[in-house]
Amino acid sequence: MDWWHPALIAVHATAGGLGLLLAVPVILAPKRRGRHPMLGRAYAVSAAVLCLTAFGLVAYDPGRLVGLAVLGTLTAVWVGGGVWLARRRPVLGGSPYAWRVWHLNLMGSSVISFVTAFLVQMTRGSLIAWIAPTVVGTVIIARANRRELARQTPARARDQGLPVA
Repeated sequence: MDWWHPALIAVHATAGGLGLLLAVPVILAPKRRGRHPMLGRAYAVSAAVLCLTAFGLVAYDPGRLVGLAVLGTLTAVWVGGGVWLARRRPVLGGSPYAWRVWHLNLMGSSVISFVTAFLVQMTRGSLIAWIAPTVVGTVIIARANRRELARQTPARARDQGLPVA
């Protein structure tokens, strides 16, 4: 009997469930040393395991699971980019804080992919399950971007020696 396929599904489902459970605490944790980076690392590891097992599952039925391959690739890129930005904190566009917005967008997109994959699985491929998480998640990310940019404005003015209101 081929035990690899059920084992891959079990590991994949566990990593996906763990990622979904970690997403909310990571999002809600204060963005400073401590809980946020610790939970974020655990989320990134679960995302890595999820993506690797997704590619393994696609190998069993590539024609039927092409959507899983696309979602796995995008998730890996988003999480990898988000982790890279958080570790390097590059100056983007002349701002030492711009990386935060990119990090927020990339990691938020990865959460959308976790939710999308879960809903697609639970609804057996419903079109709404493919679209709704992106629509709702995009609105949430846009609001978070506005808040982050508003937070950055006083810091940017202070760094440039301008008066802060």
